[in-house]
Amino acid sequence: MRWGVLLIAGWATITGGLFLGSLTGTVVAEQFGFTRNYRLLTQGLVMTGVVVPIILCLYQYFYRITGIKPKKAMYNWKKTYHFFTGLLLAIGLAFLGIFLATSFGWISIEKWHTPDQWLMALLVNIGIAFLYEALPEELALRGFLFDVLRHRFATWAAVLLQTLLFLSVPLTTTLLQVLIGLAPGNNINGGYIMLILLFGICLQLLRLWTGSLWTAIGFHLGYLEITRFVVNNNYYGSSILSYQESFPGLGVLFISLGMIVVGGIVVSLFILGMKRLLQKN
Repeated sequence: MRWGVLLIAGWATITGGLFLGSLTGTVVAEQFGFTRNYRLLTQGLVMTGVVVPIILCLYQYFYRITGIKPKKAMYNWKKTYHFFTGLLLAIGLAFLGIFLATSFGWISIEKWHTPDQWLMALLVNIGIAFLYEALPEELALRGFLFDVLRHRFATWAAVLLQTLLFLSVPLTTTLLQVLIGLAPGNNINGGYIMLILLFGICLQLLRLWTGSLWTAIGFHLGYLEITRFVVNNNYYGSSILSYQESFPGLGVLFISLGMIVVGGIVVSLFILGMKRLLQKN
């Protein structure tokens, strides 16, 4: 019963934080005229301010009731170097995807833009995405909820259940937004659901083979910035790369979903398999 309560508490924290963040952003935009970046920053501060302290408190309660406290928690600051493991993996897979898509004739690169056209927008969005998405979501989902599930289920089952909980967060938040008359934050369709499911599995596997939550945080942040400033041209009015697709949507699908997300799953499974083989030997 206690693990079930912890599971519900963790899920309610991340869902409530996401909903309160979007609600606060709407209020400050309408009442105080906040511009887009200030509105998003407000949402990020609310999201992190709600989720992070509550999840850290729930972690301590989880350690007490299980009697198991690791010497170094998955979110330990001493493991922050794994942030760059995840970030560089996402960047490497993205550039491999661009190279392959160009070689196959799926995209035709027109221009690489100079940093003065996109660097400031990228830095601002990195800070917002870290606070609003990467840090709180990974700490709650790939961190706390997965640890609670793995205490009760086999690892593979915990990965799948965590992924379903990950999907339920934006679905529930969108429903709450519609119920109170807000514009839905996500366009829920089959493609979005598929992306969330694969992305959740990828991020969880990244944490498993490195033993650090910071890997998932780095990969999550890298994926967001690559899709916004490289794959989707002028998503924020700034773009690192301009290209034309031989078929609309093919380049975006291949690079963002095929190479980064599915590629991350393949790399993670390969490394986990090699580690398992070496342990047996």
